[in-house]
Amino acid sequence: MKTLDQINFKRLIIVSYRLPFKLVRKKDEYYAVQNSGGLVSAILSLSDKMQSLERTMPEILWVGMGEKKLSDENIHSSFRLFPVEIPRKINDKYYGGFCNNTIWPLFHYFTSSTKYDTSYFEAYKTANNLFFDKLRELIEPGDLIWIHDYQLFFLPELVRQSFPKALIGFFLHIPFPSFEILRLLPVKWREMILKGMTGADLIGFHTNDYAQYFIRSVKRILGYKVDRNYINVNNRITKADAFPIGIDFDKFHDACFVGKTEQKKKKIMDFLSGKKLVFSLDRLDYSKGFIHRLKAYERFLEKYPEWHFKVVFNMIVIPSRDIIQEYRLLRKEIEAISGRINGKYGTLDWMPLVYQYKSIPFHEMVAIYNLSDAGLITPLRDGMNLVAKEYIASQNGHYGMLIISEMTGAAVELNEAITINPTDTEKTADAINQALIMPEEEKIRRILKMQNRLKRYDIFTWTNDFFNQLEDTKKENDSLQVNFLNESTLNHIREKYCHAKKRLFLIDYDGTLTSLVKTPDTAIMNDNTRTMLEDLIADSRNTVIIISGRTREFMDEQFKDLGAVLVAEHGFFTRYPGNNWVNNAEINLSWKNRIRPLLDDYIDRCNGSVIEEKYSSMAWHYRNADEDIASIRINELKDDLREILVNEPKLQVLEGDKVLEIKSILYDKGSIATHIINNDNYDFIIALGDDSTDEDLFKIIPESGFTIRVGSKPTNARFNIKNQSQIVKILSFFSDCSR
Repeated sequence: MKTLDQINFKRLIIVSYRLPFKLVRKKDEYYAVQNSGGLVSAILSLSDKMQSLERTMPEILWVGMGEKKLSDENIHSSFRLFPVEIPRKINDKYYGGFCNNTIWPLFHYFTSSTKYDTSYFEAYKTANNLFFDKLRELIEPGDLIWIHDYQLFFLPELVRQSFPKALIGFFLHIPFPSFEILRLLPVKWREMILKGMTGADLIGFHTNDYAQYFIRSVKRILGYKVDRNYINVNNRITKADAFPIGIDFDKFHDACFVGKTEQKKKKIMDFLSGKKLVFSLDRLDYSKGFIHRLKAYERFLEKYPEWHFKVVFNMIVIPSRDIIQEYRLLRKEIEAISGRINGKYGTLDWMPLVYQYKSIPFHEMVAIYNLSDAGLITPLRDGMNLVAKEYIASQNGHYGMLIISEMTGAAVELNEAITINPTDTEKTADAINQALIMPEEEKIRRILKMQNRLKRYDIFTWTNDFFNQLEDTKKENDSLQVNFLNESTLNHIREKYCHAKKRLFLIDYDGTLTSLVKTPDTAIMNDNTRTMLEDLIADSRNTVIIISGRTREFMDEQFKDLGAVLVAEHGFFTRYPGNNWVNNAEINLSWKNRIRPLLDDYIDRCNGSVIEEKYSSMAWHYRNADEDIASIRINELKDDLREILVNEPKLQVLEGDKVLEIKSILYDKGSIATHIINNDNYDFIIALGDDSTDEDLFKIIPESGFTIRVGSKPTNARFNIKNQSQIVKILSFFSDCSR
């Protein structure tokens, strides 16, 4: 994997809703103050790291909402700031409305708090266009554009439309919901969100679950074809994958014993007087689970009275969105329950809960992390939660234990922590006790395992990983660029053919030798095409192989007496002229009995679809089905098949043009073609095909050969032609030379 100073881009343009700094006026002067948030902390650490590298690093530009004056200030030596100005009325409906009252609650599964207001959506579109207007002034060839979070869903596609060759990454810092939740959005809204995101070359999420939810939504809502994590979007691909954001591990670990932290630790220890410390730190938000957490702590005090006078819970809430009524009410409820707990259990010399509603300076925060015997991180839903990682990194000299909600992205990585369901107050109360009584050696063992993991995949590894995969996806796109066959190239191919002594043709049937039709049985090769094939086969220097997904019976009927080598069922069967059919793989077909009822069910659910059962495979055709219904059913069927095939590692789902086929992985067009090519010394090879089933064939053709795909989709073939009728012209070029 390339390091930061080896990634190939000219400049890095970061785009987020807010700039990392805001201006605060004191008397007659303005001071730059860092904005809160995990993204800001992560990128500032990254930029400092990049600046510390000895080699010259790319310039960083940061685009985000902020005061115009910020562009004139030399606030940070690592990057330049470019403010986006959004009128207040638009921003109220854009950020306060669509972002915080629609997307945020819905994506965190608070469906009852979600508001569906058309004016919010229109403001969101307007704001995304304002961001693009600023970007359009800045983008230059060679830039890497890194767009962040749910406030800018539409921006990747806006950039793609005007800068089709741009290198674009998008990262979502909140959860991506399941399809059943996302579909609560109006059709146009959800379609525009998904199309906007797929404008990027690479889309990053914190966990694999979020990435898979996104992919399933893209398949069901947009109908895009997906191969593993690669999504086919028009004439290019975009990749969706998991990149769990890290922290600057050394920054927190090493800060535990610096002077300012030691001073804060002494004050805290004096206050505790030997008591155990439990802490939590969150921004004020209903997704953080404050009420459940407080009730769990109250239950802990009730259930474990032996801890009275021996423990203090420091709950720190960072102010956020105070102007929103729902947040003000949440704060009042937190304060009421906190007061009730202290009133119920507190005494003159012991306050069981210290509630603070304020931001905490870095060294004080590290001091609390370092001294806490338990970290109580219990959101109801959280994209990642970096506080959990910061707490683990700060276990240095003194060791506490993390209690973490299974609803956080961080729980996937920190599985040595005590994991709880945040709504289960009884189990959370037990978890607090478990953390406090855990033997020291067990805590150290667990903490060191988690620390090693966080050190290996820190903020810099996260960035490297994202940038490397972004570059790889771009290369993949470049290799799949459509390169239409022109007259000059065709003449060059013909010249090579005419001078060759041993030639090999590998030709698909449906969509290549014949045009695609609604009823497969009516796809009959015309006399003109047959004549040209006969001319090619008559030339003793030629070997012509018709390689198709069709059955043996169909191939025998269509090509009897032609003299071509026939390959049926995507490479399972082969028949040479004058010989019988032979199979190319030994496979167990008992799986058909499990798949057939499922396909029958989808025949009933999708009028016009049909099942084609071959000897070695089964196919579900939907060319004659209603397109809208079929686009939904095909993705549902793929999901159902995926569950069934979990225990069938030797089976695969092969997606062709309006057909889904279940077959063994032990054979394909590429494997049989490889066998044929290796058995002779061909000095001219050409492969012709039209859909994804031919990609296996194109991949194995030597560089000296020629590969042509019908249609304008990205391909592994060297050349594309626009339609099937051009195949006749190509074959005529060769048959003329043979004659």
